Amino acid sequence: MLKRWPNLREILHLLLPMVFTFTLELSVSLIDTIMLGHYDPYHLAAVGLASSLWLPLGCFVMGVNFGLTPLVTRHLHGRQIKLVNIYMSQALGVCLTLGIAMALVVAFVLPFLVTVLANEPETQRLAIQYLWYFSPSIPALAIIVAYKNLFEAAGRPHFPLVSACISVSVNVFLNYLLIYGNFGFPELGAVGAAIASTIAMFLNLTLFFVYDRVFNPVTLFTQLKVKYLLKYGVLLSVGLPAGLAFSLEIVLFSSITWMISSFGDLAIGAGQITMSYTSILFTPLMAISSVATIVVAKSFSQEGVEGVRARMRVILLLGLSYNIVCLSLTQIFYMDIPYLFTSDAHVAMLASGMLVISSWYQIVDMLQTAFTGALRGLRDTRVAMLTFAVSLFGLSLPLGFWLAHYSPWAEVLTVRGFHLGLGAGLTLLAIVLILRFRFLLNKKQIKQAASVF
Repeated sequence: MLKRWPNLREILHLLLPMVFTFTLELSVSLIDTIMLGHYDPYHLAAVGLASSLWLPLGCFVMGVNFGLTPLVTRHLHGRQIKLVNIYMSQALGVCLTLGIAMALVVAFVLPFLVTVLANEPETQRLAIQYLWYFSPSIPALAIIVAYKNLFEAAGRPHFPLVSACISVSVNVFLNYLLIYGNFGFPELGAVGAAIASTIAMFLNLTLFFVYDRVFNPVTLFTQLKVKYLLKYGVLLSVGLPAGLAFSLEIVLFSSITWMISSFGDLAIGAGQITMSYTSILFTPLMAISSVATIVVAKSFSQEGVEGVRARMRVILLLGLSYNIVCLSLTQIFYMDIPYLFTSDAHVAMLASGMLVISSWYQIVDMLQTAFTGALRGLRDTRVAMLTFAVSLFGLSLPLGFWLAHYSPWAEVLTVRGFHLGLGAGLTLLAIVLILRFRFLLNKKQIKQAASVF
């Protein structure tokens, strides 16, 4: 049946494996939240706070690798395969340089912020230990993203899915051993979750390297170009704004967690439940963004503006259909969902109120995510970065803080005010990115028409 709609077939070939891959990768945080939520609410709060601190740094390093996708896609499909080694060598250099720097910040700088943000000494101690044990995985995470982008740009999204399945399964098993102390292993709680995640991360990286070098029918990264390990200007020109934009979005969500801390450590746990649930719903949207980058870069080089528009219509239709399903399920089961993560009734009550509001801004979140990916495919990332900064930090945070603390409805809204502010900022962001995309396509169409004559 899909033969009648080649654009849909092309997109689904990439999208479906990538959805499962992203879901499995981000489920690490979800798994920690569920298992720690049933272990102890303060261990849950500690991991929630620690995650909100390291994620912006980790996502910045990962986001810089987003610049690899349009570059690699262009040359893979343009038959300039040798240039792939240069860009992958640049990506490896970026991952090692920034990854090690971010790991040092996570281990030795972020613990000072923990002492400021957490109220309970036990939460502080657990969050700091979590950061220490998790920090070595930051460079590995960055290199994994580079490999994954390479495979997906080459139209081979299935091995990243297999690798994610294996590493997540190992993570769950190690969590079972190290959080609860089963089979004679020490009962480590939040620290055990950090150790399990770090081991699983390095396993995932090893799988990518071994498969590409030994088992891949056509090796993608065939040779390390040593001189390009520190010459990554081309990659940074596209990837740095993309990384900053991705990091800014994560900083926004993390900032909400930090501000929620003023309502108590149990509120942090409720916020972590909301973030974990919405992150799982967001993973298909991240896949949609990556697919948009790939198909826009490929179709623009091969078919021009009309090819881009045709594929974006399919992507938006798929995203909207998915959002309608998620909105319906969340609105129906918002009282029950928190109990998947915790057995504490107070934490569950706080989380249910956040879920009701957060489910409504998923549609505009889908739009901004899809068009961010599309703009990345056109190698336009700086405007998106500036728009992220203005809309999210100029509108979302101030409005959310006012609604939660000083508005006439503050006593009723409390922590939910932050999510209302977030929805307003995402709406503004989506509008600006759509207008920017339309402007660029019209500009490129005029150039194409002029070149004909």
